[in-house]
Amino acid sequence: MVSPNLILAPLYIVSTPASNLLKLTNPQLLNRALSSFGYGLDDEQRALAKQVEEKKQALLFQLKNSVTAEQWKDTAKQLDVLENNEAWKFDNQSNEFDAPLIEMRLRQLNQAREAGDIKQMMSLIRTALSRDLGGMGNVLLYTHSYIGTKHLIERYIDSTLATIHSIVKMTKLNHSDGIDVGKILEQVLCARQAFGRSALLLSGGGTCGMNHIGVLKALFDANCLPRIISGSSAGSIVCSVLCTKTDAELPELLVNFAYGDLAVFTEHNKPESILEKIQRLLTQGFWIDNKHLIRVMKDLLGDMTFQEAYNRTRRILNIFVSSASIYELPRLLNYITSPNVIIWSAVAASCSVPLIFATANLLVKDPITEEYAPWNLSPPQFIDGSVEGDVPMARLAEMFNVNHFIVCQVNPHVMPFLLYEERAATRNLKQNSSSSWASTLTKLAKDEVLHRLHMLAEIGVFPTLFTKLNSVLSQKYSGDITILPEIELKDLPLILTNPTPEFMERAFLCGERATWPKLSRIRNACAVELELDFAVQALRASLVFGNNPRGSQNINSTKQHNFSLKVRQKRGYSTTTPCIKQSIDQNKKESPHRRPAHWLSRTSTIGTFT
Repeated sequence: MVSPNLILAPLYIVSTPASNLLKLTNPQLLNRALSSFGYGLDDEQRALAKQVEEKKQALLFQLKNSVTAEQWKDTAKQLDVLENNEAWKFDNQSNEFDAPLIEMRLRQLNQAREAGDIKQMMSLIRTALSRDLGGMGNVLLYTHSYIGTKHLIERYIDSTLATIHSIVKMTKLNHSDGIDVGKILEQVLCARQAFGRSALLLSGGGTCGMNHIGVLKALFDANCLPRIISGSSAGSIVCSVLCTKTDAELPELLVNFAYGDLAVFTEHNKPESILEKIQRLLTQGFWIDNKHLIRVMKDLLGDMTFQEAYNRTRRILNIFVSSASIYELPRLLNYITSPNVIIWSAVAASCSVPLIFATANLLVKDPITEEYAPWNLSPPQFIDGSVEGDVPMARLAEMFNVNHFIVCQVNPHVMPFLLYEERAATRNLKQNSSSSWASTLTKLAKDEVLHRLHMLAEIGVFPTLFTKLNSVLSQKYSGDITILPEIELKDLPLILTNPTPEFMERAFLCGERATWPKLSRIRNACAVELELDFAVQALRASLVFGNNPRGSQNINSTKQHNFSLKVRQKRGYSTTTPCIKQSIDQNKKESPHRRPAHWLSRTSTIGTFT
């Protein structure tokens, strides 16, 4: 007698789209068939299947409500075992990436490292590294399991990290085959330049921007926090605080930030009435006085400038501000373009939402006298950075060689569309005809609206308003990896109110929960880059201090270095290098009698970006 199981699978195949079948292994296909038709199993098998399904639902609930990264990771691993996803991870047969190419690169790296051939290792590091080698950055590779991806990809990443570390270790032990340390450093710098850099971009979103802190905490704890960080509007508040604190100060900050003074909209426990706000809007042109925001940012940041923040933490803070005029270009403020601009004034300008906050001016600080001065004698007015550059990817790519963008997006008017796009990508909905039609119609409608706005601005009908609105609708809001914290409907009315400690704790956790599922992909995209950064710092220390045990203590601290990303030690990026010290000494020698325009034009060179 023919088993009913043999009949169910062909029936399931006929009733299932081909695009979905290609993703299923034979056991998965049979299980789907059995569960779809509901028969073909005896009582014992049905009871077992029900037990497995109940356990899966319990684990999914636990995963969704995890409160720590370790709890989330353990639950995700249990789900992968339960659903037999580990078998998929070990199977290199896939049309989603080029396994033979990655295997070849892995073999070359292992052979060079095991042979101690530093010349071959340097050649491979400089010429063969790529963030998307063989398509290993394909988002579909991270949709088959709850944590991790193909083991071949993870082995390649680990081997690359081990090779970079071996170069540093052999150089320190004078086993560099006669190659000068300076030459090795030059090769590593070239490899880092060719590989490119990652940047973290934090969007605007009012009080919802507090979710960014949970994202930063998750990335920092996982050693995946990029050194280049940009923020607009509410994102500028978070990234400015982060980029002015050292790695040693961050853990305490992330714990206590929710309980600090965050009364940026009104005085603490003194809410304003609607009549007061309406009166201010009609008489002064804005809904909320930005003096509260300025007070809070002064308390958090002091009078630190972009250059001082970079010298202190080695993180590159970027704040985007838009011009209130259609004739001025928006600006990306950082230690290169505006070294002496006071950070709190940049935050106030980036948060100046039209009609909500007043426009703000940028202030600069003389590095010698520490006196304030306007950006220039006739300072332009700046408004919310999200108007023209919520996530300024093009400018970051030009200035810092950034080719990989991690975006945390919390703008309520943007998130629904990005959530749909993300689900469409992970579920491969683009092959669905109805989804394709909906996407096409949405794009046509958007293009038509943008065209009409452009035409109205061109003929002089509210040109400033329609030009800015065109910028809001036409800019890109997502990156290579987009993190979308869950924003609850009950939080929307609170978007312009002072956050409470309870709200902050909930926002932190939402940000972390949105980041944990993306960590495997972020690690694989950023690990090599961060290891190259570490190698540059270690080689520079070796070049300067040689075998001096006190000077080279940063290199000795890597003795316990573990190449596995799961147990990697934190890297300190706050070490002052000679080029930074030279920049500080030069500032001290500058004459205090220069005009503001003159000392504003002087800035660090690209060479100090290390």
